[in-house]
Amino acid sequence: MAARTFSWMVLLSSAAILACAGWISTLPHADRLGDSVYFVWVVGGASVEWQLTGAVLIGLRPRNMLGWLFLGAGASSIWQVGLAGYGGYGVAVAQPQWPGAQLAAAVGSGLWFPSMLLTPTIVLALYPNGHLPSRWWRWPVAGSATMMALMVCVEAFDPQAYDDVAPGHAPAVALPPEVLAWLMTGVCLPLLVLSTLAIWVGTIVRLVRARTPERQQLTWFVCGAGPLLVVMFIDVPKPVTAVCVYLIPVVVAVGVLRYRLLGIETVLRRGLVYGSLTLGVIAVYLTATAVVGSALDRRPLPGVVAAALVAVLLAPARDRLQRAADRLVYGARRDPLRAITQLGDEVATAGHVDLLSAALKVVMNALRAPAAMVAAPDGRLVNVQGEMTVTGPVIPLRVGGRDVGTLTLATRGPAESYNDAETRLLTAMALQIAVLVRALELTEALEAERDRVVAATRAERNRLRHDLHDGLGPSLSGMGLGLQALADALTAGDMPTCTALLARVRVEATTAIGEIRRIIDALRPTVLDTRGLADAVREHARTVALTVPVGVTATALPILPPDVETASYRIITEALTNTARHAHAHHAHVTITADTGSLRIVISDDGTGIGAAASGIGLTSMRRRTEALHGDFTVHSTQAGTTVVATLPLENP
Repeated sequence: MAARTFSWMVLLSSAAILACAGWISTLPHADRLGDSVYFVWVVGGASVEWQLTGAVLIGLRPRNMLGWLFLGAGASSIWQVGLAGYGGYGVAVAQPQWPGAQLAAAVGSGLWFPSMLLTPTIVLALYPNGHLPSRWWRWPVAGSATMMALMVCVEAFDPQAYDDVAPGHAPAVALPPEVLAWLMTGVCLPLLVLSTLAIWVGTIVRLVRARTPERQQLTWFVCGAGPLLVVMFIDVPKPVTAVCVYLIPVVVAVGVLRYRLLGIETVLRRGLVYGSLTLGVIAVYLTATAVVGSALDRRPLPGVVAAALVAVLLAPARDRLQRAADRLVYGARRDPLRAITQLGDEVATAGHVDLLSAALKVVMNALRAPAAMVAAPDGRLVNVQGEMTVTGPVIPLRVGGRDVGTLTLATRGPAESYNDAETRLLTAMALQIAVLVRALELTEALEAERDRVVAATRAERNRLRHDLHDGLGPSLSGMGLGLQALADALTAGDMPTCTALLARVRVEATTAIGEIRRIIDALRPTVLDTRGLADAVREHARTVALTVPVGVTATALPILPPDVETASYRIITEALTNTARHAHAHHAHVTITADTGSLRIVISDDGTGIGAAASGIGLTSMRRRTEALHGDFTVHSTQAGTTVVATLPLENP
């Protein structure tokens, strides 16, 4: 709020100063001061426009230094108009002289430097966000600011500059001509030129490397500041200078607030092509005329020959110039084959992790899009490059008749939409993006399956080690000790002890056989490592279908823990085996679903029910497997059929 108030106070005070300067230009004999009307109303009006632009920018972007610079430059120019009008009339016309007129004329003689030099130097370096692009820019910016301040101070002591304000009068205090010449031409101008040159070279580099929207903003400013820089060093009609001065605030406001308002890219492209071509025609024509004219002694023929040479030489040059301008402004989108080739090269050289990111950047550069993203068919964001503000064209990604996602570009602005040629290029590039997305999807699925198999194998190995060490190992060790005792008893002839030991060894052998059967029964089925739960159940269902048809419904299952997957498969196969053997069913159905934290298995048939077999070995085994994983197991059986439901937690309780 304080910044806005200050800016508008400066603007109002400048308007008052301009009104006073205009009143002075209407006084008698004011024409002695030269074209004071043009100076006051044209230069003063432009200064007010600069201040108005600065005030608007301060109100909308208070942290952007550009608004403050424009406000200061406009105020400096207004004060120069006011001081020059007061000092010039007060010294050269008024009788007696107005108070302080000499000081006003001296101070006002150099205040025009900031308004003319700020734009092609400091403002250009800070454009468009009000910050320097990098640290090294501080040197040319500091050099420009220092030289402008020094030139304002030196100009106050220059008799020639004082004479421009107050004709025919000398300043009260003046520097010697040799000192003025050394300061202006030996120090200020060379350093100012070097600083300006460094800033413009850096700006051209920024323009070449910039991306949307900074490229368009810089383009706007270069097209406005370039002519102003030119008119500072050459003598042009006053209306041309006035147009250049009035144009700068408009260009800056458009570039900062709405950088695509008038389609500046097209203007620049045509200007680059035809401007460069015109210069080339002139240069070649003059050279050809000079060479051929000196050889043919100024006959009418040299002009014709020179024109023919120009036409022949510039025919291919024009095409190359056109392509160069297209690449500078539009990137690769004007050359679809080049864009697709760049996409292929990037895919061939990028790393696995950055593969899709690199491909999207190529698409963005080819179409000059500010952002691009790939989304999965379910809406999940796969990859995004840039800042997606307003979405533009959306291209579906399909491979082998399957949807693998969508490719979306961000809009480039309200005044520049994607045309038909660009949409066709995007569609062509989307084919390669789709193949890439599908390849990455398969790679991720393969890695997930590999991790699942490795985890299952490790868990099965650990279980076998545990069972052999804690179950079968002690049984076999006991049998060995019993046999050793039996041998000792036989040697001693103790037959009762031998009989008891044989009975004990027989019991241990029976226990070991049972343990081996338990271990084998708990082994993870190999089909789960190669097919997964859903496909393994379908394969088993095809085997059971010889006795009873079995339908299988399995939704998209997550990666299951190995013990849950094994238990689920064993429960389903046991239930289907019972159905095939005892239910006399005409049809059975298996449903496998997964929700948050649990796996639900439902096996149903239309058989005669289980009746007294409800406590059979099969049901006991299924119940035991479920309870071992802290799950729930229920059986509902009637004469119309049986339904077995097992719910297994997916996480350890």
